[in-house]
Amino acid sequence: MAALRDITSNAFQFIRVFFPFVLLAHHLKHNLLAFFYWVFFFFLILDKVGNGFGLSYLFLSPEYQGSTSFFSFLLIGFSFGGLTMAFHSYSYMRLASRFPFLAMVNKPFVRFCINNSIIPTVFLVFFVVRIIGFQRMEEFESWLNVLLFVSGFLLGFFLFVGISLLYFFPINKNLFELKRYDEDKSVRATRWLRFGKRNRIKVKSANRQRLYWYIGRGLRVQQCRSTKHYAQSLLQSVFDQNRISTTVFEITTIFTFILIGLFGGKTFLDVPAGMSVVLLMTIILMLLSALQSWLRVWAYPVLILCFLLMNYLSKTVDMFKFQTQAYGLSYDQPAVYTDSAIYEMSKNGKVREDDYTNYISYLENWKSQTGEEKPLLVIVNTSGGGSRSASWVFQVLRVCDSLSDFKSSKHIAMITGASGGTVGASYYRSLLLENYQTKKVNFNDKKYFEEISEDLLNKLSFAASTNDLFFRYQSSFEDSEYSYDRAMAFESDLNENTGQRLNRPLRYFRVFEKKGIIPNLILTPSVVNDARRIMISSLGLSFLMDSASPAPETNHVQENIDIHLLLKKQQSEKLRLSSALRMNASFPYVLPMTSLPTVPEIELMDAGARDNFGTKITIQWLMRLESWISKNTRGVVILQIRDNKRIMYNEQTHSFGLFDKFTAPISNVFTNFPRIQDYDQDELLRLILEKYDVPVKTVNLNLRELQKDRISLSWHLTEHEKLKVLAALRRSSNVKEFTRYQKLLN
Repeated sequence: MAALRDITSNAFQFIRVFFPFVLLAHHLKHNLLAFFYWVFFFFLILDKVGNGFGLSYLFLSPEYQGSTSFFSFLLIGFSFGGLTMAFHSYSYMRLASRFPFLAMVNKPFVRFCINNSIIPTVFLVFFVVRIIGFQRMEEFESWLNVLLFVSGFLLGFFLFVGISLLYFFPINKNLFELKRYDEDKSVRATRWLRFGKRNRIKVKSANRQRLYWYIGRGLRVQQCRSTKHYAQSLLQSVFDQNRISTTVFEITTIFTFILIGLFGGKTFLDVPAGMSVVLLMTIILMLLSALQSWLRVWAYPVLILCFLLMNYLSKTVDMFKFQTQAYGLSYDQPAVYTDSAIYEMSKNGKVREDDYTNYISYLENWKSQTGEEKPLLVIVNTSGGGSRSASWVFQVLRVCDSLSDFKSSKHIAMITGASGGTVGASYYRSLLLENYQTKKVNFNDKKYFEEISEDLLNKLSFAASTNDLFFRYQSSFEDSEYSYDRAMAFESDLNENTGQRLNRPLRYFRVFEKKGIIPNLILTPSVVNDARRIMISSLGLSFLMDSASPAPETNHVQENIDIHLLLKKQQSEKLRLSSALRMNASFPYVLPMTSLPTVPEIELMDAGARDNFGTKITIQWLMRLESWISKNTRGVVILQIRDNKRIMYNEQTHSFGLFDKFTAPISNVFTNFPRIQDYDQDELLRLILEKYDVPVKTVNLNLRELQKDRISLSWHLTEHEKLKVLAALRRSSNVKEFTRYQKLLN
């Protein structure tokens, strides 16, 4: 027992003086920011952070140039190598002065990095294990490919670390090397640092008596020397010199990353989205390290002041006003956007009457295309949900046509919804138009599904972490200049993936919609400023605006605004469909809000903020057109294509703990937001359509019906997730709905 106590005591004593363990303890005491960086990535890779958005997939199955490969993992590894060196440099600035013996070891910073590698090493091993498990179980990759991926990751990681150490080896000096310097050279070399002299990192004299065991040359464990007989000024000079080297390295790395942003939009820079996330966090950590090195306690006040200054400049100085614009619109002479101006628009009875007449003409042509005297009128409602919704909606529409010999698409009169769902529906609609023009579209060709489900996140993420964060350069588009940002990156990727079929102005589709060749598409992005909705369509929709109240004192509020009525002089008919879809799918922070050419300037965001399923605009559409529909159709079917079932099977509620009671009031707003829309809109639909002149049926096709059927809410799908989308078509509940829909059509 005594021997065991001795062993335990000795082990405990060793832990107290073993430098890597001492550093680990100091991270918890004095370096929590850097420590929580690693905690964040540990939880992310464990799928405990952002699991609903599939964040872990961006790292465990990264894509480069359209595929998961050796090079995609090499880039992920390279970015984590950068994060590791940022962690080391930040930690050195924060902790090195607490250990004066570092001034005497060979290559102090390099030696510090080696002893500071417990956390990065554990993460590296953990990440490799997760890669192997994910690629084998989720992506069904062979052992050879998995080995190739792991090799790429490790090569990329050590490549960045190796390049960094090559920089530090020649210039990283200890006390004895500095003493050999000529005094004049030493002064000249550090003269530019006098600005930060008062805030220099002070060597902690209290730790000069402690003797530590550290990992030294040849990775041997050895005891450090005592520093108590050296002047503190000499020890201080070592840390000052290494502080210079580290700061120069950090600033150089930051500017290198920023300059790479100048090549944004180039295909070779469509780096994995996971790399962009790590890149952004690395830049932030290095920036904080450099600022704290010079400004010390003033670093955060200066940062706050800079943010406030940038906020002020972004409102008052044109040079700093970064707008995300809708491509095709003219921004030269903005339209007036005020309550009185909107009220005057709603009073324009002639425009409303003309738009209504033109829309009835479209419906007459649609009816003649069906070849029936009283056809069934089908409305497609799509839910938001990124690439999973886009892929699902596309596949559902394709299967509906396949089962009905294209009778389904002929009966669709209107398509609406939010976010990714409208992207998938618009792409399918464009293929219908192409097939009408060329007769060469094979809808069973898998390439179309691959196109709509292809990655849209890589270029977007890279633009967000470089151009959007620091500066934007101008990019030409049809003789107009727009700022290159993540919106343009997303849109260019979308157009490239879909063969430029969506990169056309609204007026291009107007001709074919009027003839009833393709269904009318209505998009309704939300106005951030006042919660109104902008109705975007090739056809005029002013008849869907509420008529002006004859008594303004009733506080009547106009909710829907037709884009052609608001922005006619700003060339609304030239608005690109891809831009309209992007505005309709501007999920907060993923895509930026879009500015319209109005005074005051208004911003648009995702239609899902008001109506994630298109139900409300569908009800308004049905009510305004009830007279024509009752006389010319035998009924209405609302085809609801959703990414999630309203209430999942086996869904359970949980009891609240103490922490939940604090967070529940806020989380309730976000978690239950789509469900609240469901309850409200279903009740509204039931109340209004109970007395509708023709029968109205709903057909529900759901991508996910079980909680475990997880597919990322993202613009990136893994191969396994794509298979889940295809498998959902064969689920018994969906097969029943497909069958019911075919019976209704017939």
